[in-house]
Amino acid sequence: ITVVTDFDVHRIWLNPETDYYAVASEWTEQKLRQLGVAREKIVVTGIPVDEKFARPADRGELKRKLGLKENVFTVLIATGSFGVGRIEEILRILDLEDGLQMLVVCGHNRGLAERLRGRNYAGAKIFGLVDNMHELMAVSDCMVTKPGGLSIAEALVSQLPMIFFYPIPGQETNNVRVLHEYGIGSMPADVSGIAGELRKLKSSRD
Repeated sequence: ITVVTDFDVHRIWLNPETDYYAVASEWTEQKLRQLGVAREKIVVTGIPVDEKFARPADRGELKRKLGLKENVFTVLIATGSFGVGRIEEILRILDLEDGLQMLVVCGHNRGLAERLRGRNYAGAKIFGLVDNMHELMAVSDCMVTKPGGLSIAEALVSQLPMIFFYPIPGQETNNVRVLHEYGIGSMPADVSGIAGELRKLKSSRD
């Protein structure tokens, strides 16, 4: 059994020894069929995620635990495992926005985490690699994220709106394209566009 952990799928996923493919959506199923996989070998399951992302959470209690303000629009910025993208530029602009607090997850990029902590952003908490992403998603109102398949699936289960940034050409850009067809997420052209999308989301929550 091959579990496809992206929303688009390409030939690298194909294996003649695979009996069944578990895929994210009907779109993914159709793409596999176009690549020559028999219909009876494909099961639309969604991308499996840890059940803790689906558990109800006490947002107030979690915000107190994480040292966050209770009634402030909270943005989770997830840089992917390797902490790539123009994170410092994004954070510098968003830190100027009123009424935002930010959680920035830098993954394995320790240098990025140290640089960001050294800047002492007033409205941001900086993390390296975390094991409580489900809690960070639960307290957030929006996620600005690299469009990796598993992160997207976790955010969907957490019912968290997404803004995508700087996708890796190929798999991640194709993930964004597929999700756009389902009306999920947005991908502004630049950092000022990200700030604009956040203002829209924030105003819809006010």
